[in-house]
Amino acid sequence: MSTEAPDPRTFQSWEDAFQYPIPVVQRLERQLRNNADENREKLRSLVGTSYRSLLDTAETIIDMEVRMEQVESKLAKVGQSCNSSRLERISKNAVNMDTHTRSRDVERYTLASQLSVLRYVPTVMARLMKRDGSYLLIAKVLVISRLLHKALGQSKNKPPIVDQLWEKLLSMRRKLLRRIDKRLASTTGETASLVESMSAYALATSSAPSDVLQHFHKVRMEKMASELKRVDDELAKHGISALKLCIQTCLDTQTIFPRRLAESLTKLKAHPLIQDQEVRGLYELNLDVHDRWIGDEARSYTPWPRHDELQRPEAEKILHRWSKDAIATFLKGIKKALDGEQRLKEVAHLRQELIETWILSGSRMAGVKSTNVLDDLRDTMNEKLEGIIRSRTQGLQGVVSELTTQLNSLLTSEDSNLSLWSHTAKSSDLSNGAQTFKSTILSTYQGCEQQVVSLTSAFDKWMESVLEVRGIVKSMKDARWDDTFTEDGDDDSDEEFADSKQTLLSNDDPRLLEEVTQEALSDALQNLGKSFSQIVDNSVNDSYATHKAVYILRVVREIGDRIPRLKLQDKSTALVSPFSPEALQSLHATLATRVTASTIQVYQTLLTTSLKTRTNSHILWEGNPPLPGQPSPSAFRFLREVNKSMAGLGSDLWASAAVDVLKGRVARDVEKVLDGYVGLIKSRSNMTVTMEIKQDEDGELADDSEPTGDGDSKADEASSQISELQERRLKQVLFDTLYMQRFVAKPDDEGLASLIEKAAYLGLDEAAMARLRKNAGDYAKKTYLLFALLA
Repeated sequence: MSTEAPDPRTFQSWEDAFQYPIPVVQRLERQLRNNADENREKLRSLVGTSYRSLLDTAETIIDMEVRMEQVESKLAKVGQSCNSSRLERISKNAVNMDTHTRSRDVERYTLASQLSVLRYVPTVMARLMKRDGSYLLIAKVLVISRLLHKALGQSKNKPPIVDQLWEKLLSMRRKLLRRIDKRLASTTGETASLVESMSAYALATSSAPSDVLQHFHKVRMEKMASELKRVDDELAKHGISALKLCIQTCLDTQTIFPRRLAESLTKLKAHPLIQDQEVRGLYELNLDVHDRWIGDEARSYTPWPRHDELQRPEAEKILHRWSKDAIATFLKGIKKALDGEQRLKEVAHLRQELIETWILSGSRMAGVKSTNVLDDLRDTMNEKLEGIIRSRTQGLQGVVSELTTQLNSLLTSEDSNLSLWSHTAKSSDLSNGAQTFKSTILSTYQGCEQQVVSLTSAFDKWMESVLEVRGIVKSMKDARWDDTFTEDGDDDSDEEFADSKQTLLSNDDPRLLEEVTQEALSDALQNLGKSFSQIVDNSVNDSYATHKAVYILRVVREIGDRIPRLKLQDKSTALVSPFSPEALQSLHATLATRVTASTIQVYQTLLTTSLKTRTNSHILWEGNPPLPGQPSPSAFRFLREVNKSMAGLGSDLWASAAVDVLKGRVARDVEKVLDGYVGLIKSRSNMTVTMEIKQDEDGELADDSEPTGDGDSKADEASSQISELQERRLKQVLFDTLYMQRFVAKPDDEGLASLIEKAAYLGLDEAAMARLRKNAGDYAKKTYLLFALLA
């Protein structure tokens, strides 16, 4: 058995201790005695420590008892002294005193409070506007200030400052209304902001919902008109903004009127304005202090707007009427804005944006038919595009005016100052494939003087301005209008309308613009041709006709090369040249006259001189009988002078038509000269011929061959020599004629042919004539490069 003593504090009763052996019980006894001694010492220590506290507590209890007795005695005396009649008398006296005090100070306090609140109202409104606060809150403060001003105006002692404050309030009211209009005109805000601004307007102006709606439409209409007046450099931006404003106004009207505005106005009836938490939160007004003194009317005023005055049918009717007026105003404004616009790309871009905007959103605009508005937009923009094109094509008259001006200011010298060598020596830029160098050579060869370059540059600018429509037409054709819309109440498919819309916008409109452009170009070129003919008529009879003809021909060539490029499409019909053949022929005739005037006279002089000059060229004749194999010096020199004179005017001028005119003129003049020369040969007297023969052949007669015989033999011999000399000269004339015919006669020219027949009376057989023609042809082949301009 265990001898360990358990803890006696765990026993439930004293009997549990005697369940253990005696030694254990003895140990338990000792343990209990020790615990008792320890507890006794602890208790003695505890009592000694708290003894003073216990004494203080006892004294406090005794003092409280004494005081309670005193209070009870005093309460008993108070209860004996108080009764109901005495209390009523005291209360009545207090009310009378308070009434007397309020009646004495109420007027003074009311005036002070009203002035204090009214004084700070402009400050509050300015602060709220500066921070872009709630316009409805500002309107509430404005209404309170109006009530206060009314009350102060009825006061007997109205201070002068009241009128000054009222002027400030009127200024702040105007500023508030401008702010409200600005927010109503904006489409970037939320619908809640618009509703609040409309409520503020209704409260500030005491307007009914129908008045608010009309004012809203008026503000949006004015905003749209102002946008259309600002289409200076950003035509598309402001035009699209005006159309979107028109569409958005209809959407906002349908959203706000009449339900949402009515709900907002109904909330104003919930409590007096002075009790509004936002109004009381304006610390400058200090309404917690002045509330009781500002007067009953201002303190109890509750707005009572006619929120149910506007019903949905009436709102829809007003909206439909405004929509029609707005679209009409927009179209009118667009037309007016486009009056001074000449930028083709800007107008085309505006057309694209307007139509796209209307297709995407126009169907949501109540009161108008989308297709009708789309047609009106198309007509307006197409009409403007056509007007710009016609205006630009009429700009060709500026080129005509510049041509006339330059013709009047041309130098009197007819010699060209352009030199291929001097210009190419200066063209040292060989970059980019020597394009500058090659262009300079080509321009110099073609005689492109500064005046010609200036005029062609003007024509190029005009052509570029007109052909700008080419890109516009392409963009119109490439546009795809996939978004479709239908009229209200139309339940049919959009597919048919989409096809017609695509046809209208991407087929019909571009085709119409192409037709107008082609027609305008044709008219412009036709007018150019008429002006050109007049200029030519005035120039060919001028003292400087040749110089002007040279200049005009070069201009005609440059412009004529560019006219085929005046096509909107590669498959388009080429435009007819405006330069009439008659006018060009007059210019070519002027050049031909200039060339032949100096050369034919020299040729005639050479032929006349050749009759007095002895030549032995016949000794170089070949064949049997001997025939000429080369032209006479006078014929060769004549052709050289003609070619030189042509080159002197400019090698670039001698197109086939000009050469044909020159050849015809030269052929006629040569025919006359040679015809006269043949006549001179035949009409020379025998004596003159004999003297010429004797003078020409003195050196050929041998000393031992002097003629002997009678006079008849001498006459016969002289006659024979005359015939031989005439025959040689006529054969040479025939060869010269055949030779020059290769250069100056056209295939159908019968002038030189008749002269050949006239000169060929010598009785040459067909073989001789064939040889003569062959010799002339062979020599022409050898020398044609010397007369390249005639060849």
